[in-house]
Amino acid sequence: MRRAIVTLFLGLAPAATLFGPRPVAAQSATESAVAADYAFYTAGLNTGDLATEIRLAPDGYHLKFAFHTAGLFSAFVHGQNETIVDGRFLGPDAAPEHYLSTGLWSGTKWETSIDYVDREPFVRALIPPREPDREAVSPAQARQSIDSVSAMALLVHRIELTGRCDGTAQLFDGRRLMRLTARTVGREIVPRSSRSPYFGEAQRCDFEGVLTGGFEHDREEASTRRTKHGSAWFTIAAPGTPPLPIRMDFETIWFGTASMYLTALHPQTAAMAAGSGH
Repeated sequence: MRRAIVTLFLGLAPAATLFGPRPVAAQSATESAVAADYAFYTAGLNTGDLATEIRLAPDGYHLKFAFHTAGLFSAFVHGQNETIVDGRFLGPDAAPEHYLSTGLWSGTKWETSIDYVDREPFVRALIPPREPDREAVSPAQARQSIDSVSAMALLVHRIELTGRCDGTAQLFDGRRLMRLTARTVGREIVPRSSRSPYFGEAQRCDFEGVLTGGFEHDREEASTRRTKHGSAWFTIAAPGTPPLPIRMDFETIWFGTASMYLTALHPQTAAMAAGSGH
C-alpha cells in the first residue's frame, strides 16, 4: 500500500464545491494558505485518509502531507506517513530545497531525507536502505528532478498562473525515477458523491507516469514499466484558496484504479516568507 501511495504522490490532483465552485482561470499567483482533507477509495472501500497543509507564495511553497490507512484495510495493513517539503518557484518551475518523509508501515520505519543544491538532489537518509536488487539511480539521472510533493505545488502554481496544467517533470523519491506528463483536457462537471461535499464545474487534467529508473528486478517488470494513467479535476473551492484537488482517479500497480476525494477545506491566513524557513 505504501508504494501505491508513493505512486499516487507521483501523480497530481482535482477540485470543485457544493456552493457553486469558481472555475479555474488564469490569474496572478498570490500568497495563500489552506488545510485540506482527502479520503482514498480502493475497490469501493475507504483505505486511507490524508490531511494536507499548503502554503504558497509567488516565489515559494511549503507543503505538509499526513497520511494514514483507514477502515477495514487498516486492520490488515497499518501505516502512517508524514511528508514536509519546502521550495521555491523559479519562473514556471519548482525548485525544492528540502524534502523529509517519515513513516511507519506494518511495524517498519521508513524515512527519506533529500536536500537540494543547485537543483540537484542529495539523499541524506534512506531507511530502509535501497533494496539490493533495485537499480541505483545515478546523480546524472536524478539531476534537475523534483520530489513528488513539489510536483503537486508546481501543478497548482501553473494552473494559478495560466489556467492550464500542461507540462512534464522528472520525479525522484530516493529510490525510483519517474517521468510525469500532464495535459489540459478542459472543463467538466464533477458529479455529486456521498464521498465528498464538493462537485460542479472543474478543470480536468489528465496525467501519465512511467518509471524510468530505480527498477526492482525481483518484481514483475512488465507491470512496473507500464505507463500509469490518471485524471484530476481542479477548481477554486473557496475564496482566497488556490486550485486544489477534489477528485482524482489513478492507476496503481496492485490495486487497480483508486480514487481520492476532497472531504473538507479549511482556508487559513497566509503567513509565510518564502525561503525563510516557513
